[in-house]
Amino acid sequence: MSQEPKGPVGPPPIGVVYNTSMSRPDAALALSAIHVSASRRAARMGAVCVTGAGLSTAIFCDIVSRFYAAGPAGRAPSSNNVLPIGLPVVSPMPPDSPMVEAAVRRKQANGDPQYVRTIQKMSDTSLPEALLRNGMTFNAESVVVLSAAATSMARALELASASAEYKQRVKRFVIVEAGTSGQDPAALRKVLSGSLAPLVFCGRDVGDALMIPGAEIDKAFEWAPANPVADAYRAFKPMPYDAPAHDLAAVHYALHPTSGFFALSEPGTLAVADDGSVKFTAGAGNVHRITVDPAKRTECLAALVALATAKPTPPQGRGGG
Repeated sequence: MSQEPKGPVGPPPIGVVYNTSMSRPDAALALSAIHVSASRRAARMGAVCVTGAGLSTAIFCDIVSRFYAAGPAGRAPSSNNVLPIGLPVVSPMPPDSPMVEAAVRRKQANGDPQYVRTIQKMSDTSLPEALLRNGMTFNAESVVVLSAAATSMARALELASASAEYKQRVKRFVIVEAGTSGQDPAALRKVLSGSLAPLVFCGRDVGDALMIPGAEIDKAFEWAPANPVADAYRAFKPMPYDAPAHDLAAVHYALHPTSGFFALSEPGTLAVADDGSVKFTAGAGNVHRITVDPAKRTECLAALVALATAKPTPPQGRGGG
């Protein structure tokens, strides 16, 4: 029996590798933005790695992943749609932000956890350097957002940077100042020297120019009475408050570099001081700095918030229905 010819298949969505401490509300919103983009097939979650936080933060990232993969109807996600979370095992483990604890500890009326999770203990997480390496090299194309101490990322690059897959597939490597400054300067220097992808620096000025309007958060998340990302935002500070969109801006640029919301500087260098602070200097180098186009700041902020708070597209059933 003849079959209907299939239409042309487009390129696979770009993979996103996100290394975060998940200690600020913009990080939670950035994670939701990646998952919303994945539900729309505008991206694919390549890897999420937690650095500088503990087990509850890894559980939170797992909760968010499963929540968005399930879609608005709460459909059980396919195991192919939910990836493990990377977490380094150190002693003592770093503390977790109270904002993630709000979602992890939230209960239903019957006393059960509000949100489904896979991670219960340290052994349920993955080796971070291997997970990051795989995220960078197992996707046809990938982008990296580093917003945490660069410890695990530097080790991942030692595994990946010599491979042809890394050289060919990583298209943009975005370093977020608000997440990396002051943390493991030696590792960050290794990342800067070892990354062969185009390096982009997202300074504090970018997030500070794009203040997330906290007064709109509750309304924006009305589509889900229980949402772990909304829980985290509300728990970070007394509501309503505005938060700089450091990681959210970096993720949006990584996925949509031609959006027109951001301008890219001439090449320069990024110096890492012994105290971990970073400084961009224009001139010969391999790093570009992004800035917000003042004429498009309002439009840019609206687009970022709309993406981060959007209802995910429902997952397709077998056969596309």
